[in-house]
Amino acid sequence: MTLDKPVDLDRDLTGAGIAGGSLRGRPIAVLGLARTGIALARADGVVVALISGESSPDGMALVQRYADKLGIVDVYRGCHDKAAALRDFAAAHHIELDQICFIGDDVIDLPAMAVAGLSAAPADAHASVLAKADYVSRTAGGKGAVREVLDLVVGQRDAIASS
Repeated sequence: MTLDKPVDLDRDLTGAGIAGGSLRGRPIAVLGLARTGIALARADGVVVALISGESSPDGMALVQRYADKLGIVDVYRGCHDKAAALRDFAAAHHIELDQICFIGDDVIDLPAMAVAGLSAAPADAHASVLAKADYVSRTAGGKGAVREVLDLVVGQRDAIASS
């Protein structure tokens, strides 16, 4: 199984410790671990998408700005049906859903997690998400969870390729 990786900007990628923008008064920044992890995964052939439910004009602009900074082409902003977005992403890239890893942290992410081949959640995700996740990171959202999951995905891809 090869895995590609849509992520959710809301908390999975962001942290409050580095200035980089704000959303509803909350400072937002994509942390270095996520930036590096995404760059390394993309270099290894993982197709990364960003799926966010943020629907305010300022929020959607911020989502796009981070996607541009990270070189993520597949961006779903204002997305309230993340399972549909995941299906669209899979179809656009000719990837089977069981070859996709989705990381989410809140109840809006559960339908996408249910259709993905591997669902992951940061350690501080909502309890209902933690209960459904195939993999729960040791770290919280914005504290290295995305990097941890990306390392897992790349490791699985490498193990399968060498077998």
